[in-house]
Amino acid sequence: MTFDARKVIPSARPFPFVGLDGETYKLPNINTLTGEQSRRLKGGDESVLAEIADPDAYEAIEAMPLGVQAQLAHAWIEHGGQPGKAGSPSSRTRRSGKRSR
Repeated sequence: MTFDARKVIPSARPFPFVGLDGETYKLPNINTLTGEQSRRLKGGDESVLAEIADPDAYEAIEAMPLGVQAQLAHAWIEHGGQPGKAGSPSSRTRRSGKRSR
């Protein structure tokens, strides 16, 4: 069987969000970011948002306080179906103070 990446990307739904102005905006599904964009974003390069979001969505995000931006980013990741390490069983074990054997 051959994996065909072209068949995966089109099914990724955009991420809708409501800005502080009450308007609805969209970001592309986080799973459509390239590896390079993802690494840059994780490294703190916020210019990635300017590249992937339309100008109105980008302005809406920039108008949000930092804490709201962080919650938006978390929701965007969850929307992509990959909540990351925080949702892994090993993370829950560590948080509870138990060691796995």
